[in-house]
Parts: sequence; structure tokens; C-alpha cells
Amino acid sequence: MENTIEQRIKDLEEKDLLTTDNLFDAIWVIDTTLMTFSYISPSIERISGYSADEYIGTPVRERMSEEAYEKVNTVLNQSLIQLEKGPEPVLKIEVEMTHKNGGLYWVEIRGQLLQEKQDEPLKIVGVTRDITKRKKYEFSQEELIQRLNKVLAEKQLISEENKMLRKIIPICGGCKRIRGEDDQWWPLDVYVERHTDSSMTHTICPDCRAVIYGNE
Repeated sequence: MENTIEQRIKDLEEKDLLTTDNLFDAIWVIDTTLMTFSYISPSIERISGYSADEYIGTPVRERMSEEAYEKVNTVLNQSLIQLEKGPEPVLKIEVEMTHKNGGLYWVEIRGQLLQEKQDEPLKIVGVTRDITKRKKYEFSQEELIQRLNKVLAEKQLISEENKMLRKIIPICGGCKRIRGEDDQWWPLDVYVERHTDSSMTHTICPDCRAVIYGNE
């Protein structure tokens, strides 16, 4: 009997050392040459709605969104480059998968590149875990943070506008008195002394001097 990865997993199942029917996660093997599932545990049906038989031999891209597949391909290519430099890398990625009922769900995928024999193609042995509830919580938290940031930004804008408005002093175009916060109109010198540390002293500018005294 061929002692492949897939067969070793099945042997563990038959010996009741791996109760795949009751697993919350799904164990699988992917052939990287064809990018198809060569094995997947029966627990995948609880996660995806598809039975193990519906998965085995199926291209990986048929079970996930196009965006997710591109993400998986990117991580896989990075891992292949890393494999040439050292030991088998561990892949970890969160992607959105397609459920049998047509909906989408989130999973965390952990896998490792393995080569059983030197001349044989690489395989990915891994585990899929449903993290839909966790992702929904993360999304709701992110939305809450965005809303909070928006409120804080609006509050900051209002505060800055209030500061700007406080700098605008209403002054009468005729008598030049200033309207205070109590809606009373104050002479300019009184208003300045009440609202600043400055005191007023009276003098006369050259233009006024010329009007009042004429050209002396």
C-alpha cells in the first residue's frame, strides 16, 4: 500500500486515532501542481456545506472568491521562494470562502509545504478553521472605531470653529463700541481693559490731529 500523506491520515482515521467527523477544523492536503484537494476530512461539511467527496479533486479556486484565491497564490509563491532558502515554511492566511448555500464565510488557513519524495510535486498539508464569528466582531469593532473617530473629528472641528468665532469681535460701525458676551455694548477702551491684561492710554494720531487742529 502506498504510504502517502493522504493514506497516513486515512489510517489514523480507521484506527480512531483521528476522529475527523467530530473535528471543528478541517484537515486537508492540496496538490500544488494541479491546485486541487487530494484529501479533506469529513468535518469540512460542517464548515462549508460541501461534503469531503465534493471537495476532493476540486480546484481550490472553486471554493473561494477570486480575491481570496489571488491572496492564497501570493502567499504560496512567497512560501515557495522561502522554501528554497531554508526549512519548509508554515503558511498562515485569513480568506473568505464560498459556502455551498451561496454565502461567504471567513476561515483561517494554516498549512505547510511538504515533499514526500524528491521527484514528486510539493503538497500543502493544512488545517482550515471557521473564524466567521470572530471576523464579524472585528468588523463591528472597526466600524465602531471609525464612527468614534468621525465623531471626535467633528468635535475637534466644532471646537476649532468656536475658537475662531471667539476671535471675531462684534464692533459697531458707527460708534465703534464692542458687544460683549453679556450683549452689552462697551466702549473700546473699557472692553480691552476688561478682557485683556492691557490698559488704555489716550493720545491722538497725526490724521486726527490735522482734522481737529488744522495745519498749525
